[in-house]
Amino acid sequence: MDQISIIYPTLVMFAHTMIIIFTMGLARFIAIHKGDVSIKFFRTYCDGAQTERLHLIARHVQNLFEVPPLFYLGCVFLFVTNSVTSVALGFAWAFVGLRLLHSIIHLSVNNVSYRFFCFGAGLMAVSGLWICLAVALLSR
Repeated sequence: MDQISIIYPTLVMFAHTMIIIFTMGLARFIAIHKGDVSIKFFRTYCDGAQTERLHLIARHVQNLFEVPPLFYLGCVFLFVTNSVTSVALGFAWAFVGLRLLHSIIHLSVNNVSYRFFCFGAGLMAVSGLWICLAVALLSR
């Protein structure tokens, strides 16, 4: 297996994260200029309030820095230990696909049941990634 292949899902996840962060920045800029939120709010996050939509996007950005670091770290460890397999790569792509789907659901219809399913399946995918790493290291 080509070890570099594990980097591709991390690049997609990085691009996705950056797109969501830029989306949040643009939404904040527009809300300030429309007068929906005061710029003072963003100084300390306690002077006034932000719209529900801005809160949702900000919470989603925060979510992208909770479980995904485990994904990135697992991919890096697989790469540096020369332990990338097709199964590990499958788990990596599954995680990215599920996170993309999670974002679509969270930022559009926001159906909590569907979102929870995607989140839970993503946790299983990242766990599978780490299990692949553990099996590879323990079998040496």
